[in-house]
Amino acid sequence: MNSKSEIPTIPIDRPISWEDWLKGRQARRAISERVAPQGSQRPASSSDRRLHRQFNGQRGLPFRKTEEL
Repeated sequence: MNSKSEIPTIPIDRPISWEDWLKGRQARRAISERVAPQGSQRPASSSDRRLHRQFNGQRGLPFRKTEEL
């Protein structure tokens, strides 16, 4: 296993920086694309009724690409 991970770790004594969060998000997204290329959101949930009310008819907030943030 490679000990020099490109994914930043979350420091215990201070908040994570925005840049480190974006790098981590990009890395997590790349891993999830390898595992589930079609998407990782399940098609239905027992919480759908509550989610649709909360997010104006959608199951959650719209996904934004990392480049758009």
